[in-house]
Amino acid sequence: MITAVLSRIDADVIALQEVCNLQFLGELAGRLGMQTMVGEPSDPLAGCHIAILTRLPVRSWQNRQHVGRMLRSHLHCDIETGWATLPVIGVHNVHLAARFGERAKGEARRMRELTAVLDGIGQAPPLPHVILGDFNSVAPGDDVAATRFFRKLNELRRRGLVTVLPDGSIGPLPRSEADDNAIDAAWRAAGIDPRLDVGVPLLPRIVGPLTVNLPVSHALDRFLGRFIERWSIERLQRLGYVDCFRRIHPRAHGHTCATWLPAARVDYVFASPDLADTVTACDVVGDRRWHDRDAAVASDHFPVVADFGS
Repeated sequence: MITAVLSRIDADVIALQEVCNLQFLGELAGRLGMQTMVGEPSDPLAGCHIAILTRLPVRSWQNRQHVGRMLRSHLHCDIETGWATLPVIGVHNVHLAARFGERAKGEARRMRELTAVLDGIGQAPPLPHVILGDFNSVAPGDDVAATRFFRKLNELRRRGLVTVLPDGSIGPLPRSEADDNAIDAAWRAAGIDPRLDVGVPLLPRIVGPLTVNLPVSHALDRFLGRFIERWSIERLQRLGYVDCFRRIHPRAHGHTCATWLPAARVDYVFASPDLADTVTACDVVGDRRWHDRDAAVASDHFPVVADFGS
């Protein structure tokens, strides 16, 4: 499914997060005719890798782990474009931590991680570049379908698919070999592909009782949105980085997560000011502007595609 979606997108450069099967990554690169760069996480407990695939010539690349500052890593690749005006651009693939149960719903940690990424960019030779990936952060002015999400979350709690975990948070029911088939059937009955249960975030236990009777309401969504810290994206905007999707679509929702209930836009392509004027298109694959039925089951996040021209 992932291979089919990416083949249809036909991008020159692909940035992947949560790469947990390196054998599949190699097979994917072979089928797409691309070379691969892999970033091991800074913290081994973070588990999955990030990766960049490209069919364009690679001038250099580096996995910046920022040990002690990031859970995952910052994968940096300089790519030759073939353009006369911008012959080389930098690609910086990141996956900032979710950790929504931490201070400021995880934004304090994400700000520390973003600082590490920006420090790494500052140490490299200056180039027009993009910073892209899963930021787990909401942009200023963006809406979040909070009440619709909480209604679904509480349905999953009633079905026993979301439960209190040993650390006190609530999240997807842990799996075991004995009950995997039963759990898969229960996820399907709830209208969610069981492979996408990773799209259910870990949240503080108090979220359950606080949201159990919330009505689905756009007005309430806007009110709750005032309590969402948006520091990470605000910082990039202050530095002059351009949100490519918002440049092309000033008012569209562009929700990327989760594919089984699109409620928030947390995946971005940011262009440095010297590259931003070359952005010609940016879309979410799987929404009404770029329909692809398979995108909803290939991942728990919809892909974001940006086109640049010299």
